Amino acid sequence: MLSRVAENLYWLGRYVERTENIARMAVVEHDASLEGAGAGGIWDSLIHATDSNEAFAAARAESPELTESEFLLLSMLNPGSLRAIFVRARELARGLREYISREVWEEVNGLYLFLAYRKQFVASDVHELCTETQRRTATILGLFDNTVLRDEGREWFRCGVYLERADMTSRIVDAKYHILLPPADAVGGSFDRFQWIAVLRSASAREAYQRTGRGEVEGPLVAELLIFSRDFPRSLAFCLQALQRHYQQAAAETPKRRRARAARRVGILNLDLDAGDIEQVVDDGLHEFLDDFQARLIDVDRAITEDIFRAAPFHPERGGAAEGGQ
Repeated sequence: MLSRVAENLYWLGRYVERTENIARMAVVEHDASLEGAGAGGIWDSLIHATDSNEAFAAARAESPELTESEFLLLSMLNPGSLRAIFVRARELARGLREYISREVWEEVNGLYLFLAYRKQFVASDVHELCTETQRRTATILGLFDNTVLRDEGREWFRCGVYLERADMTSRIVDAKYHILLPPADAVGGSFDRFQWIAVLRSASAREAYQRTGRGEVEGPLVAELLIFSRDFPRSLAFCLQALQRHYQQAAAETPKRRRARAARRVGILNLDLDAGDIEQVVDDGLHEFLDDFQARLIDVDRAITEDIFRAAPFHPERGGAAEGGQ
């Protein structure tokens, strides 16, 4: 497979997963705003989770009436908005028609048109907009698994999905700790529990938490589920395990010297998670742990991009890489 095609499938997976994550989190923020339970801070946490603080400040300077919800969902002033991300996903899918099924393309195009027809942002439509986006992205992911050949291209797509999912789960937990953390005397109180319930809902983990028998919702127990559980599909540990498996299959035909750096970084990160526990993470600092995790994911992405997707041709008779890239 051409490295350009592999990279586009990888990013298609990332963009579809990112779209679904933003829609899911926005539903939680919208519902919280209707309940009046600290809604302003919660919307701020979503802006932080998507790393959009500077972009929001710039967009507000250009358009002072812009709200947080419009900025995150439909504004093209925000390159990380739900609409802007899916526009990029659709452009990639259009160039990948040979590698995706007709059913996947039709669903991608349908969601693109669904978002494009919304010329004006209406706050009361947020719930319907986001739940329909969630349904359609889940359909795309399901169709990709059930109508596309289980070949190298499919594995790169899944690598993108799981790397993006791990990154976003870490940002969801970090946003609660970094932005929503209540005063010391409020920890364990009703508002603190509400916030951690919102975190569970943002990660589609509310029912999973209840089924594990952890009892009352408490910050450390929520963090333990979302970081270390090998059974919950959105936890960091589960995503890293899946990323390692799909990467091994995707890069099976890649020369060892090109696949080694990313494989090593994913493997070590997976082992570190396997050896960790929530008590040590809390003692050392949850924010510091998550910040380091996100930085290491960036290193994995960089290794895949530099060593595989955009690696320069190798000429053994010259003893190294040729000038220029592929």
